[in-house]
Amino acid sequence: MAGFLLCAGLIGSRIKPLASAIDKAELVRKVNDMAIAMNERDTDKLFENVSDNFRSPQGKDKQQLRETLTSYLKAGKVKNVRVWDISCVDPPSRDHPPARVSFTAKAEGESGRELLADCEATFDYDPDHGWRLQSIRLLKPQTTEEWSFQL
Repeated sequence: MAGFLLCAGLIGSRIKPLASAIDKAELVRKVNDMAIAMNERDTDKLFENVSDNFRSPQGKDKQQLRETLTSYLKAGKVKNVRVWDISCVDPPSRDHPPARVSFTAKAEGESGRELLADCEATFDYDPDHGWRLQSIRLLKPQTTEEWSFQL
């Protein structure tokens, strides 16, 4: 019996880091998928990755965010979205969400001006859909000061 428990403990100690690595890869993919969806102006694809429990710093829910982004995309106010330096702040755990993710984003506005932001995002885990965006803050680069423009 002691041998079985030792073996189970060893297997468990190897599974958790593997699960965390898989979750990190999924979170990176989700951030990239959302940027691609923005560039394709595909709000259905974009919102597959947004949690039903989404809340912006200003209190917008998922539907309000969808309306805002749809109007921005239709008006051409946001285009050429690029993301990089995507990393998990802490090792993600499906048992203890949310996962905190940081990344840098750049987008072109309607006047051709570019907006650069350091982003702090949280993702919750949904067994049916995987990791989904729960909230996001847009910060001025290399500061903790929020842009006046928030989603």
